[in-house]
Amino acid sequence: MIHSTYLDILLATAADFRISKQEFIKKSPLPLSFFSENRPEKIRFSDWIRIISDLLGCLPEQGVGYRFGLNCRVTSHEALGFAMLSNDTLGNVIFDLQKYFNLRLHKMELNIHNKNDKVIITLHPLYQLPKDLDLEKKESLSRFFTEVALVNIITNLKEITEHDIAGLQVHLKWDKNPYHAAFEKHLPPFKFNQQKNQIMFDLKCLDLPLRFSSKAAYHFAIHHVQEEYLISQNQKNTIVSLVAKNIKLIPHEGFPSLTDTAKKLHVSERVLKRELMLANTTFSSLIQSKKFALTKQLISSNKSIQEISDLLGYSHINAFSRAFRAWTGKNPRDYIREQKNSHEYVHSLH
Repeated sequence: MIHSTYLDILLATAADFRISKQEFIKKSPLPLSFFSENRPEKIRFSDWIRIISDLLGCLPEQGVGYRFGLNCRVTSHEALGFAMLSNDTLGNVIFDLQKYFNLRLHKMELNIHNKNDKVIITLHPLYQLPKDLDLEKKESLSRFFTEVALVNIITNLKEITEHDIAGLQVHLKWDKNPYHAAFEKHLPPFKFNQQKNQIMFDLKCLDLPLRFSSKAAYHFAIHHVQEEYLISQNQKNTIVSLVAKNIKLIPHEGFPSLTDTAKKLHVSERVLKRELMLANTTFSSLIQSKKFALTKQLISSNKSIQEISDLLGYSHINAFSRAFRAWTGKNPRDYIREQKNSHEYVHSLH
């Protein structure tokens, strides 16, 4: 679900491109009630995708993601934003973002590590786009969500500290778009056609103090963030929770099939597939998430790559390595090394 406050920001963003609120509402697939004072507090992510897709169709290659990311100020994120503002150092803000970033707008996982005296924040999408969208629309939406997240992070980090964030730069996986030039004065250097979507800056900046730091205000804000997180966890789709509980690893064999799981839940495969699709996921995605979560646990318990591959039921370590690269974009050995560096960094903060 997406908080409806972001719909107001999207309306303001559309206005920046000379699309009035009336015109936006007329083109929107949502009922008029979504734009009234008594609108729902949250919008389904599937509806949010439709709104964004329509807006991108009206404004192709205009940098809507950049502008929306710039328009989302720190306080737009409510409790999470106030926790960022009132924290004590940039490093502790990054630490909180890693835990709670996808709670709000972005549906992205942040993987944070340091390398060569640089903090590197890598974004991995957690959303699923509808299968009926054509490839061009999917690519456009993926660019939008990534650009929003990257631009919003760097804008918010710069907003909360009075000091320059040394070495700040952004890497993007795609070509430089024509609209980038119109936003360059608001952004740090960007590098295009890179391997990953990342933000990086000098490691020494983690100690930068924040301009509105307040221990009391931070504890108040982070308490509300944690409450919001717990509520979001409890509101997960029932069918997703049921499936997740029933896809348990059989050591050295793997996970149950869709057929086995449907039988255990006393539903047909067709119904199970449909319900998961309505929850914006698939059986395969849940299996992959479970495999990756277990892999991280096994890595933490110092299991070897071969042992993990065998336990998860892979026929060969190469098959496990291919799956691991699909999850993280890197091979298992590089990931393990980066995780060790990340743990050392977190330990140094405390």
